[in-house]
Amino acid sequence: MELQIENDYKDPESRNIEIVERKGIGHPDTIADKLAFECSRVYSKYCMEHFGCILHHNIDKLYIGAGLFLLENNKIVRHNPIRVELNGRVSNTMNGELIDLKKLFIPVIKKYLKSIIPRIDCDRDLNIIINCTQYSKRDHWYSPRDINDVPDANELFAADTSLCVLHGTKTFCETMAFNLEQSFWKYDKRGYAHPLFDDVGQDIKVMISRINNEIIATLCVPVYKDIYNTKDEYDQIIKRHEKRLYEVASKIKNPNNYTYKIEINRLPNGEYRNYSLVLGSCIECGEEGIVGRGNNAQGFISTFREHTVEAPCGKNERYHTGRVLNFMGEKALKRIDTELGIKTTLYCLTRNRGSIYKPYLFYLSVNRKEKEDEIRKIIEEEFNENFMNEILNSTKLY
Repeated sequence: MELQIENDYKDPESRNIEIVERKGIGHPDTIADKLAFECSRVYSKYCMEHFGCILHHNIDKLYIGAGLFLLENNKIVRHNPIRVELNGRVSNTMNGELIDLKKLFIPVIKKYLKSIIPRIDCDRDLNIIINCTQYSKRDHWYSPRDINDVPDANELFAADTSLCVLHGTKTFCETMAFNLEQSFWKYDKRGYAHPLFDDVGQDIKVMISRINNEIIATLCVPVYKDIYNTKDEYDQIIKRHEKRLYEVASKIKNPNNYTYKIEINRLPNGEYRNYSLVLGSCIECGEEGIVGRGNNAQGFISTFREHTVEAPCGKNERYHTGRVLNFMGEKALKRIDTELGIKTTLYCLTRNRGSIYKPYLFYLSVNRKEKEDEIRKIIEEEFNENFMNEILNSTKLY
């Protein structure tokens, strides 16, 4: 692995305009990402425990949505359940031993959805379809007879020619987008999120726009339809959260002295528009989510950053570039930022059947050409073959 380091970092904060979006945990696209992420992780752990290797799978086309739930006579009425369709190819046998995919995946899906949307009745409100095939032009790729049909089990290599791009230092706008959205959540020991408030739902989206030194943070936050009776009551709920979010933002380090406004559910004339739901996410009223349509691997849609359209969620934790290198790279760049104070962008390009942890192209763009020995040491420590246990036990999506 040859790491090239160049002093050509493109800092979004040096521009006059910056736009950052974050689709929150309860947004349909983010829900799809996390469900694919968790199903792949649990499947991989199962394979390791039972067969000593991760069998081939790609479940990065998960779909969720198209439900219809309405408030009628102050009761939540289900007209159509929310559909969760896990699409892709997954090995379901090893040497003739059957893997019950429904038994493995359905509890994972139910458990996560119940944690982030407590109003869901997982037994009544969901239609879960496990639509996985074992079709392939390669014999036994998804139905291995033994470990010899899983060549990546004995040799670490990249499954594809693929690019990974990561950024090491969050801008103020990125930090603001993340912190505002995360202030609606708490986490348990498993890493599962749970709502902090019982007056608003979970389908939260944040859009940060900066023009020169002035920032407007626009949030979409659904209010539960059954907890207010008048427009004034609705407005008071929104005002309380706007006030709270100003307190959250005030704790973010602001070296550039940006000024900012925080607005929830506002119309152009400044009035509050009504955004109400009964379960908490717009998957309840026909909206849909698909893996890869939302945030990047670091949890943002940062318009003025270089990026790929890679969707790592649901990909094989053993050999997929987007999954493995995003995991390693995120840890490495975080260390370079916190330990060395250097801003970075990392570009990793793997080649099919080449090394997964020693990429064919390994380019690090920095804002200061110094401390190269320390940078290389961190990269070498984080990019190695001993990632399997850590990646399988990590519940952090982004």
